[in-house]
Amino acid sequence: MGVRIVKTEDKTGVEIFFEYAPSLKRWQNAVLTYLYQILIFVVLIVFFWWISSLFLYGAIIGQLVITFSLTIPYVYVIKNVDKIREAYRTKYDILAYQYFYYRFIIYIPPFGNASAILPFLLKTDYFLPSIISLPSHFITQDIFPYYSSIPISILFIILGVLIRKPSGGYDVDIQLLVYLIFPEKSRKITGGIYDYIRHPQYMGEGFIIIGVGIFANNLLALIVSLIHFLAYIPIIRIEDSELIKRFGMDFKKYQNRVPALFPKFGTWKNFFKYLIKSKD
Repeated sequence: MGVRIVKTEDKTGVEIFFEYAPSLKRWQNAVLTYLYQILIFVVLIVFFWWISSLFLYGAIIGQLVITFSLTIPYVYVIKNVDKIREAYRTKYDILAYQYFYYRFIIYIPPFGNASAILPFLLKTDYFLPSIISLPSHFITQDIFPYYSSIPISILFIILGVLIRKPSGGYDVDIQLLVYLIFPEKSRKITGGIYDYIRHPQYMGEGFIIIGVGIFANNLLALIVSLIHFLAYIPIIRIEDSELIKRFGMDFKKYQNRVPALFPKFGTWKNFFKYLIKSKD
């Protein structure tokens, strides 16, 4: 989630997350949670492999199913966060986020990671053995020679990592939406990469997954990558609405001044200089 929040009381994001989900401090619960997420991830990958092997456009349908199976509940939660927050805090008090996590948030990592890795499964240039057998078609043909697709994909992935890296305090607690349940613990971040774009995490992830699509080196994989990237648009819109409610007109003015994903034309030079020099 592209929220401008910093850690409080000098705690790391992981420490804050465990503070509000204390059951995961016990290694048995943590292991069971991770195994459950891995199982979901594997099921999603097998589903994508199966539907992609059935017919030419199965990969597109598979990515749409997986992406929107995550996006629609995510948007629902943020859109109805006030009602959800009141219900969980009334019923569970300090453990409200822990129950919220197991009801909604536990699915974000396996669905998000599966959606991001799917284009790689569609690689067809035979530089590496193909994972899914795809019929001969113009959307499954090589776009570049592999000796150029690989460095181009690496460039996109590195750029995505650089954009994600200097995110001014973005950490596990923000990614896993602790502050939807406890917004009073959140604070805005100013400066840094947020002077250029409002949602660097989404932009960075978008570059990474497009890089994966270029590595797969066919139009089908790029389409699957773009489906993942385009799913950020409704998420960004609904997140910004929640942030306006949380932070008021200050955020509304910030939203009007700073683009969501791509820096304004005249700021690109400074934007790239910041990415290279930042040590955040």
